[in-house]
Amino acid sequence: MKLLQKVDALVVEKGVAEIPFSESYDVIVAGLGTAGAIAAIAAARRGLKVLGIEKMNGMGGTGTAGAVNGYYFGSPGGFFEELDEVIEEYHGKVYTKFSGFNPDAKKYALERAALEHGVQLCYESTVIGVFMEGNCVKGIQWIGPRGLNASGCQVVIDCTGDAEVSHLAGCKTHMGRELDGRSQPFTSVKVCLKGGNMVRTNLDSGCTDQTNAFHLSDGIVNAHARQLEDAYPEEDRLFYLAPLIGIREGRRIEGKVTLTLSDELQGQHTEEPVFYASADVDKHGRDNAMESEVLQDWLVASNLGAVNICVPVPLGVMIPKEREGILVAGRCMSFDHDLSSCVRMQRDMQKAGEAAAETAWLSIRRSISIHDVSYEELRPILEQSGCLDEKNNTGAIFAYPANPGRNKSIEWLTDREQIREGLSGERPGVAIWSSKRLGGTIIPYLREWMEAAEAEFLKKHSAIALAVLGDPSSLPVLRDMVKQRDSFVLQDCRKHNQMRGYMAIYLLGKLRDKEIIPELCHIIENPEELHKPLYEMNAGSSIDAAVFRITYFQYFIHSVMSLIKLGNSYEESRDVIGKSLNRAVEDGSYIQRITSRESGTYEYSVTENIKNVVKAALEGWREAKSR
Repeated sequence: MKLLQKVDALVVEKGVAEIPFSESYDVIVAGLGTAGAIAAIAAARRGLKVLGIEKMNGMGGTGTAGAVNGYYFGSPGGFFEELDEVIEEYHGKVYTKFSGFNPDAKKYALERAALEHGVQLCYESTVIGVFMEGNCVKGIQWIGPRGLNASGCQVVIDCTGDAEVSHLAGCKTHMGRELDGRSQPFTSVKVCLKGGNMVRTNLDSGCTDQTNAFHLSDGIVNAHARQLEDAYPEEDRLFYLAPLIGIREGRRIEGKVTLTLSDELQGQHTEEPVFYASADVDKHGRDNAMESEVLQDWLVASNLGAVNICVPVPLGVMIPKEREGILVAGRCMSFDHDLSSCVRMQRDMQKAGEAAAETAWLSIRRSISIHDVSYEELRPILEQSGCLDEKNNTGAIFAYPANPGRNKSIEWLTDREQIREGLSGERPGVAIWSSKRLGGTIIPYLREWMEAAEAEFLKKHSAIALAVLGDPSSLPVLRDMVKQRDSFVLQDCRKHNQMRGYMAIYLLGKLRDKEIIPELCHIIENPEELHKPLYEMNAGSSIDAAVFRITYFQYFIHSVMSLIKLGNSYEESRDVIGKSLNRAVEDGSYIQRITSRESGTYEYSVTENIKNVVKAALEGWREAKSR
């Protein structure tokens, strides 16, 4: 047996001569947050001996200590709904009324259920080591109020959110996006009294690396400090700042199966789901230009940020690759960065915890590997509780959380006339993406509409659809859209609608259009020149200064990223592009000005990140030139 521990950020191992366990369990759940609380209770309900390790002083994570006391998206159904009924009963008995469920009531309900079913709770405790035989996890080393402890188990369920146990066990993990490793912004929650109700403000507060204690601590301190006001009126009293910040993304395991956004958007779904997740693909950032081409085709070029997609989640994303005795539940499951923002809602993470617990139970009951648990046996168990429900297999939906009655299912178009009609309006997103799904068969018609159309929308939106398909015939129209600083804002999305001018910039970079290089250089070097025509073209509109500032930034960052793509493709243009990029980002003052808000609330600045991405690109070109 060997013990794997982390020393100075590196996992090291040492041999262990004797079994060191003071006590052994059927299941150890590491992390009792959104997924882990349900996993521990569900496993104990099956009669398993369960140890729950939690670094904070209560169960429930985001919904309790994080004060995110309501459900946004996610699919209904599952064991957690039984507990929600108890929470609602408790809520009605307390004096202070929350808008949403009461976080303290939820914590109490979870703890009561855990103790009734025999879960041994260890708060203010952290896993610091993993015991293994070969590639099989046999137990954990953990530290708590009594000091060092070692506990054995048949199955560990890693619900730490950042795959801490899996990382210690040598599982391969990934973090952040491909370009720069950056994860989604986190949130800071302020709880106030308004109109007799407790309400929360859930604000994006920056990006952090929660695997770095100094970086994480700095982020928390700054986020909380920026939530404080100089004074609070009597009708708007501050109660508290949630001690747990809302981390949306951290380490993700490389699982037996990895789901990607590309697969989901192409309809390549698993036939063996353990639950259905549902949410929009929302990165909570302004820098979509730095995301993958798949994501930008969906969010930027097709303007489909208001669309929820249904993701059938298989058991394989919860099983670390080439490891035995360990399952993962929560946001650290095996998804790519693009899809991770969609599969992280509280409802869905609770169902992940239930699915992991039932899988562990079957594995122990049958004395078989987790890898060998039969889907045919697992499926009816999950269906009985509602964790797996075919009614949640909803496909794509235009979703409106504040008014679910406005939700509208999407049927991707195959009829040419319907696509033409869609491209002719101010909401062309479904028609654009439908064209992408049809592929080469629709290209001749898109070209015909683009070349013959007198109507502006049909001409330009056909060009956008062609560009998404990679067709260069769209280039002249796209160039004109950039030169005109086309300020039309598409209307498909309930939020973050895209402007055609910078949509075209992204697509020209995607198509590697060398001819647009001088224009993009001009944009990033002359920001003040960009402001005037945008204001003039929207004179008298309801667009406020903050929205304009975001627009300027989108023109800027899409131009920067397209120039980097063009420099990567055309060695002979690197000197010109490099000089322009240097002039645009050398002091960062322009970027800083257009990434901060005047309202007093804090939104993370991407200034340094842009500078670092530009610096890395230019250094790469210099190294290539010297070889």
